[in-house]
Amino acid sequence: MPIGLIALGMVGGTEGALAQAVEARHWQGATAITRQPEHIVATTIAEWRGLWSRTGMAPPEGFEPGRMNAVGIFLGRRSGEGFMVNILSTTRRRDRIVVVFEERMPPDIMLAQRVSPAPASRSLNAPAFAGAQGFAPNAVATVPPPSAPVRPQGPPTSPWAIVLINRTDLPISVEQRLFR
Repeated sequence: MPIGLIALGMVGGTEGALAQAVEARHWQGATAITRQPEHIVATTIAEWRGLWSRTGMAPPEGFEPGRMNAVGIFLGRRSGEGFMVNILSTTRRRDRIVVVFEERMPPDIMLAQRVSPAPASRSLNAPAFAGAQGFAPNAVATVPPPSAPVRPQGPPTSPWAIVLINRTDLPISVEQRLFR
């Protein structure tokens, strides 16, 4: 079970405000019991245990109600292995704590999303509407685009992360970064 310590600062935001790093620990995995996407904030021991029950694991010791909050990020069911929650930062922005994450995908899926199909080529010498009734002449052959490699599908997964935040004085928001 990977454990990380997050203390990242960010400059920026929608209003250009300076964000302050917030100390946090996180755990992540790929097999949550819950299959629906959700973000859950835990402030009590019962809620802390409830977050961990969604992962099928026992909760770690050390949660202190009134001194700590936790955020569970559950992506929901995915088609195979290689998906994960990547926690990017836990920061204070003005009057709240913001946990920013991204969904990481298998490399072949990420590459396929970045590659856009090439535009169809057309002969510069041929008129735009050649042939009978506006169709291209029969001499011009169109080659279909190459198909993407087929990736063997593993068992479905349900990626998750739980972030333990050492503060309770501000509300918590969760943001997903969609593009880099």
